[in-house]
Amino acid sequence: MKVLLVKDYDEMSEKGYELIKEIIETKEEPVISMTTGGTPRGIFKLLVEDIHNGLDISHTTIMNLDEYIGPRNAVYTVRTFMYKNLYDLINVQPKNIFLIDGATEDIKKETNRYKEILQQYGRDIQILGLGTNGHIGANEPGTPFDSTMFLAEHTEATIQSTMKEYNIERNDTPTQMLTLGFTEILEAKKVVLLVSGKHKAKAVKDLLEGEITPDCPASVLRDCENAIVIIDEEAASLLEKTNYL
Repeated sequence: MKVLLVKDYDEMSEKGYELIKEIIETKEEPVISMTTGGTPRGIFKLLVEDIHNGLDISHTTIMNLDEYIGPRNAVYTVRTFMYKNLYDLINVQPKNIFLIDGATEDIKKETNRYKEILQQYGRDIQILGLGTNGHIGANEPGTPFDSTMFLAEHTEATIQSTMKEYNIERNDTPTQMLTLGFTEILEAKKVVLLVSGKHKAKAVKDLLEGEITPDCPASVLRDCENAIVIIDEEAASLLEKTNYL
């Protein structure tokens, strides 16, 4: 695992976006898998700007890490986020757009469908965010490191984070999510974890200086040669070591 320490959210976004842009510009059929929420908003903004300035995504496949269980057009869904922050803002669309269907009535069938897509389209890069409890995707603390795509139950910390991110009430907040497991996440050629803010500092300390354990799901990345972690100064504020670069 490689660690990059950056100044702030903007620099984190820029560094993360540079990795995505390089893949789009150098691969014949690039495959990008995104996460959503507050962490990658800066990356989406940079991507939209570059597409308007001529970046060609017509040969690019874009897919996603997970999806909330709920109505497709709910304010919190990954589908809504992707269209609001990317697809509705650009004139040239990607070659393929693959989204998990969180409104499905057949979880097993949808899981198998998406697994087939993952097998057909090998991801060049998987973008991740870090939960305050160390989760990645919806792989909450305690999830085995050999997990494969599954229906996850959210912890209360994740529910509260979703409420805050989308300004919704507790009763309107989803409690389940279809998510890639660690197995699928780590199959990407490059895995990039983005972390910003003091509220993530404890999770960062556990990730980098604690034990490698399912109690801190993101710690699975420590032994991964294809993983890059980009952390800003506030998120790194509890670290005791400084030899990560």
